[in-house]
Parts: sequence; C-alpha cells; structure tokens
Amino acid sequence: MREVVDKLFQGLSIGLGLERHRLKEASGGEEVEYMLKINYYPPCPRPDLALGVVAHTDLSAITILVPNEVPGLQVFKDDRWIDAKYIPNALIIHIGDQIEILSNGKYKAVLHRTTVDKERTRMSWPVFLEPPSELVVGPIADLLDEENPPKYKPKKFKDYSFCKLNKIPQ
Repeated sequence: MREVVDKLFQGLSIGLGLERHRLKEASGGEEVEYMLKINYYPPCPRPDLALGVVAHTDLSAITILVPNEVPGLQVFKDDRWIDAKYIPNALIIHIGDQIEILSNGKYKAVLHRTTVDKERTRMSWPVFLEPPSELVVGPIADLLDEENPPKYKPKKFKDYSFCKLNKIPQ
C-alpha cells in the first residue's frame, strides 16, 4: 500500500509542477495516517428509496478503495451521477479534501455517493490517508502568487475534520 501511495503522491506532485515529494511532505510525510474502514451494504428490497451513503467528499488527502463486484459507487460529473465501473483487481482512487486544499483547488475532491442493491450484498474497503491531527494544512506556497491567491485558510487537520463532521462552515 505504501508503494502505491508514494507513486500517487509523486504523480500528483509532478502534475502540479512541484518536486515529487511535495504533496506527501505537505500531507504529513511518513506520519500520514492510514485508516481502513469496511463498508457493508446488505441487500435492500427498495433500493430506489435508499442510499448506502449520501453524497460527500472525503476529508482525507487520498482514499484508496478496494471494491467488490457489486456496483454501487457513483461519482458526480458534468451535473449528473455516473456509475463507477467495477474492474477486477483494480483500485479506485479518490482525491480528498486535503489534496484540494494543498493544491489550492487545482485538484478537486471527488463528490461521490453509494447505492444499494436489491439482491446482493455490496462491500468496500476504503483506506483513508489522513494528515496527522496536529498538522496545519493549507495551500502549498509554491502554488500561490498574485494571480493565484490562497482559496483556503490553513488549519489543523483535527479542526478541519471537526468542522466538516459537525457541518460547521470552514
């Protein structure tokens, strides 16, 4: 998992025109926290009346999702919900809020939701990569100038998380 994460951070950093270590470093470096969650969505007789998880972006830097073959992940793109195709042995990568903040909005956090299936159980295993709770996260200075002022206020990750989870304006 660490090898995959390092390659993701490197590729995203290069995409911003930064040195390959910058996003990982700004996300906490070797102190980045890996949090595994197991999502279980049992069959639902009326999937048209239920969602597995409502629309949201992840507060993490990056989310790496291991899905099963039962569809249910949807992403919002071009003003509509699109089903994520299941590809055997593939991982699904979400850009989270912290990468959006660090990139000063150049990368956008993925708005997504999950649905349930009428007959089959859906499971997923997301790994959330989060900065240490005390780390102050804000736009990377190398991406700011007069034409690109900061769009986000730096704040400790734990304060950002508290506000998001309690629906307090950032």
